[in-house]
Amino acid sequence: MPLLLLAGCSPRVATSFWKIGTEADSLRAGYTVIHAEGKTRHCYPITQWEDSADVDTYHQLHHHGVAVESELMAYRLYFDKKQTIDVYCKRKPQLELAQSYWYPNDSLLAEGYGDDILRVSGTVGVGSVKYWDGTKQVHINAGRRAQYIADKTRHQASIGMLVKDWQVEGQSEEMAVQYTLFAGHRDMRCDVYTTHPIEGLCTGVQTIPAKGGKDTVTIVLPNGILLASWGTDWPVNDTVKYGKETVGLGVFIPKEFAETPVHDKQNNLCLLKEEKKLYTLYKKRYFYSYYTAHFYLTVCGATKENHPVATSAEEWLEYLRRWAKTLR
Repeated sequence: MPLLLLAGCSPRVATSFWKIGTEADSLRAGYTVIHAEGKTRHCYPITQWEDSADVDTYHQLHHHGVAVESELMAYRLYFDKKQTIDVYCKRKPQLELAQSYWYPNDSLLAEGYGDDILRVSGTVGVGSVKYWDGTKQVHINAGRRAQYIADKTRHQASIGMLVKDWQVEGQSEEMAVQYTLFAGHRDMRCDVYTTHPIEGLCTGVQTIPAKGGKDTVTIVLPNGILLASWGTDWPVNDTVKYGKETVGLGVFIPKEFAETPVHDKQNNLCLLKEEKKLYTLYKKRYFYSYYTAHFYLTVCGATKENHPVATSAEEWLEYLRRWAKTLR
């Protein structure tokens, strides 16, 4: 959809992925000292990281996982069983994570930097991939997992999560979930790849707040299923320094990948329907099949952005309807 940028702001994307180390890592390329969450961290950039389920990788990575940003939005992918997408919204169109590292200090906030706008807790957040157990969404409990930056250019970047040894539906599963963000966009595309078909895969949007939110909608369109959420909540546990944020969430699943809408107390969801693909590497004559689905997610920070695309649930739903018409 058309994007109006501030004068002098050209469309770009960037990634942010930091391993927390010690002063002994000071000779590593890109090493820096980050002050965030009341702590001083000695960090260095990485492009991938893999660990086992018995290691607390969530707290070994700065901002707890890989992140990607455009001028309008930043998203991080939690490195744990939740593997939930969280949202950082911009007041004005610009890249910020190289300065704020997801946690802007007081001086950056005074300069008009954005911030985290959504408390996802144990929900689906917006566009996270979960499993439906028949009554509720559950997290992905896998034996091994890895995160990575798949590719990055000036205009496009992809980040992802790979899980291995996930025991689900009577089989050991491998699954890759990859998110792609384009310059000038607030929305992302998500591609899901599995080695076997999984009937319980789902995605969707949380209620806002996670406990007690009610303003969620499911709409069946000619080209797919649209899931929408709108609400107001504190974005973090600090309710003194930070005010409440009003946020709109949207997920669109194209018709060929949309199965059945479902919901629980905190989430508005849709089951995903995968299709079989054949991958061929001709030089090595290597062939294998995998199963895939894709969908799209988008966010509006109604009280954070200087010029939001919507300021009410009705405006947000109208925006999402127009957005969904452009997607395949």
